[in-house]
Amino acid sequence: MHRTFRVPPRFHAAYSLLGRGLRRLLGDARRAEAWFLIALSMLGLGLLLAQYFAWVWLKPAILAAPGGPVAVAFWISQLSALALGIGTCVVGFTPAVTVTMTLAGLHLRRGRHERMLDYEAITSAESIPALLYHRHYGQYAATQAFVNRMTPRVLMLHTAEAPVALGLLPDDHDTVLHLLEAHLTSPFEAPIAQVA
Repeated sequence: MHRTFRVPPRFHAAYSLLGRGLRRLLGDARRAEAWFLIALSMLGLGLLLAQYFAWVWLKPAILAAPGGPVAVAFWISQLSALALGIGTCVVGFTPAVTVTMTLAGLHLRRGRHERMLDYEAITSAESIPALLYHRHYGQYAATQAFVNRMTPRVLMLHTAEAPVALGLLPDDHDTVLHLLEAHLTSPFEAPIAQVA
C-alpha cells in the first residue's frame, strides 16, 4: 500500500534563474544562497546606476521631445531592464516536496533531488521545532533537507549516514510517525518521539 504526502511549491527568490544557476555552478546550496544575495544586490545597484547615467546623458533629448524616439526608446529600455531583472533574479519557486511511503521504504523527492530510504536504515524519528532544525540540523552540510516552506515543526529521520529533514505539513507528522512504526521490521534503536 502506498501513501503519499505532498507539500506544494512556494515563492522563493533564491530559486529564480539566477539562484538556480549559482546553485549549479557552486554545488552548495548554502554558499549559492549567500552569493545570490550578493549578486542580486550588485545587479540592483548596477541597474540603478545605469538608469541614472542614461537619464543624465539623454535628459536634454527627452525633455526636448517627450514623445520622440529617444524618449520612447529610453522608457522602453528602462521597463524592459526592470522586467528582465525581476524575471531572472526575483521570480522563483521552491520545488514541491513529495514523500511516498511504500512497502520497501520512503521515496523522498524535492525537485531533482530524490532519495530512497529503507525503513531499516532509520534509527529514530522525531518531530522537532523549526527553530531547532534551523539552528542545529540545518547548519550541517550532511543534513539532507526535503523542506520547502516554513512550518512550525520539522520531521527528522535519523540514519547512520545522515539526518533527513522532512518539511511536511504539521497535520501529517503524527500520521507519518505512526506509519513508520507500522512498516518497521525491527524496532528503532531510539524511540519515535515528539520533541517539545
